[in-house]
Formats: sequence, C-alpha cells, structure tokens
Amino acid sequence: MGRVLAGLAAVALITAAFTTLTSINLPTAGFVYLITILLIAARWGLAEATVASIGAAFCLNYFFVAPVGTLHIASFDDWVALGAFLVTSLVASHLSELARRRNTQLEQRQIEMERLYELNRSAEAARQSEKFKATLLDAVAHEFKTPLTSIKAATSTILTSPSITEEQREELLTIVGQETERLSRLMKEMFHLARVESGKLHLLRTRQNIPELVGEAVRQTPDLNGKPVQTTYAPSLPALELDSELFVVALKQLVDNAAKYSPNGTPIRITADASPDSLWIRVHNQGRWLSESERTMVFERFYRSPETSSGVSGTGIGLAIARDIVMAHGGFIDVESGPGMGTEFSIRLPLRKENAP
Repeated sequence: MGRVLAGLAAVALITAAFTTLTSINLPTAGFVYLITILLIAARWGLAEATVASIGAAFCLNYFFVAPVGTLHIASFDDWVALGAFLVTSLVASHLSELARRRNTQLEQRQIEMERLYELNRSAEAARQSEKFKATLLDAVAHEFKTPLTSIKAATSTILTSPSITEEQREELLTIVGQETERLSRLMKEMFHLARVESGKLHLLRTRQNIPELVGEAVRQTPDLNGKPVQTTYAPSLPALELDSELFVVALKQLVDNAAKYSPNGTPIRITADASPDSLWIRVHNQGRWLSESERTMVFERFYRSPETSSGVSGTGIGLAIARDIVMAHGGFIDVESGPGMGTEFSIRLPLRKENAP
C-alpha cells in the first residue's frame, strides 16, 4: 500500500510542478508521466504502475485537456490521446514488469549457479583431499614397509640365533640403527608435509648464516651413498632472517635428492652467492638429465620419474616440501637440467637493502 501511495505522490508532484508552468502542453505532460510510470513499474511492479497510470490519466484530463479544470472531454482527439496514453502506460508497465521479473529470475538463476559452483568446488576439494590422503597413506605404507621389514628381520635374527658372532650382532644392530633413523626421517617429512597442507607453516625467523645451514643439512642427510660434497661460498655472504629448522629441512631434501641420483664417484656440488637483490643456493648433481615435462612435474607431490622410480627409494614428497618451505620464506626454487650438465636445483631468496652485499 505504501508503494501505491508513493507512486500517486510522484504523479501529484509532477502535476504540481507542471501547473506552475504555462509552457507545458498535453504531449509533454503525457511523455513525462509515461516515463515516471515506467520507472515505477521497473522499481516496484505492475500494480503500483497501474494505479499511477490511472492517476496520471485523471491529471492529464483535469489539468491539460480542454476545458481545463473539469473532467469533461469535449474533443474526440483528446479522447483518443487520453486513451492512447492509458493503454500505452499500461502496456509499457506490463512489459517493464515482465523485464523486471526476468531480471529477477536471471539473478536468482545466477545465484543458484554460483551456489552450485561452490558446492561442486567443495565436493571437488573433498575428493582431492580424500585422494591426497589415500595417496599419502599408500606412499607412507610403501616407504615404511622397507625399514620395518629390515628392523624386524635383524631383531628376529638376534633373538632367535644364539650362535651368531659378535661381529654379526654388531652388523645387525647397525642395520637396526640405520633403519630406525630412516623411519625417524620419514616421520619428520610427514610432519612437515602435514604442517604445509594444514596451512600452519608458521616461520620462527632468526638471523642465520647460509654456510652453517648447508653444513647442518649435509650432516643430517642420512645416506650420501659415498658421494663427496663440494661446497663453494662467495665471500661476505649476507646473513638472512630464516626459520633454521625448516630451511635445513628444505636443503636436506635437495642434498638427499642429489645423493640418490648422482652416479657413483661423482660429487654433489653446493654453491652460494649473492647478487644486489638476491641470495642464490645451488645444489648440482651429475645424474641423468630431466626432460622438459619432468622439470614441470618434479615439484609436484608424489611425482616420481618413471625411469628411476623403481630403482630409487622415496615418497615423491621431498621436493614438494622444499618448494613450500622456500616459498614460505618469500623465495623461489627452480631446476635446470640438460644433456651433459646433469641437474641443478637453485633457491633464490630475496635480499633487503640492509642485507645486500
């Protein structure tokens, strides 16, 4: 009811304004009334526009059709004009109402499509999450199986074979120690991966020297397969604000990867240098070079090169963890590889002005 009265009030205001002007004639007034009615129909609806149309027709008759000031219509042409105005305003209001309903339906459909899209995206995220969990469990189960089997076999031999020599006992205990360390390393990898996936990779930054972090990563790499490690550092490397524990984990992944894929007798080369705006750490091995498709996939979780996955142990998450840790520090990690040059992983860390060499 309020909107009906508001529509009539708009017609009344226009009429009051026109009656003060002597230059307003019937066509001009009819045109302005028609525009007003269309706006009412578009904004509020057909019922409000219909009432406003009838009110506007009475105002046209009383104020603009001779004899002015009465509801009497003397001319047939004026009858036609008023009838045409009323029909036009009603038809236009109806069309405007249809357009408004159509727009409303389109908006509702758009909202429904957006909701459907969100539901599909949530469902896809749930499927990806389940797929990730299943893949992770498969990878963990496969990777944990080897050290657990070795530990079980070694301990069973010690417990059930009283005739073994002291040297054999020491060898078996060494195997138990090595495989236990391997399990511990796997557990730490899973822990860091879980932190990355949950978005809880919060950095505890302290001022760190790169050579010390590289040295710690090499010391924590359990099996270098007899590969020598050659380190080269540019003079006056700047110290950086880093999370030492996490950054050592990232470096250890690169060193471990190089140890796995370097040919026997070839060194692992680690270099660090700085430019005016960046600090670079590079880990190079002389192993099989990576194709372009392998380079684009090498940082993806659980990716293993088809040509080496069967001969080299691993879960395929180490490089993904390294990438996420480097990116959390605001850095970038990349890989270069080609025939005759081997493979080189490079970490770029941005330098602030006070740290630049």
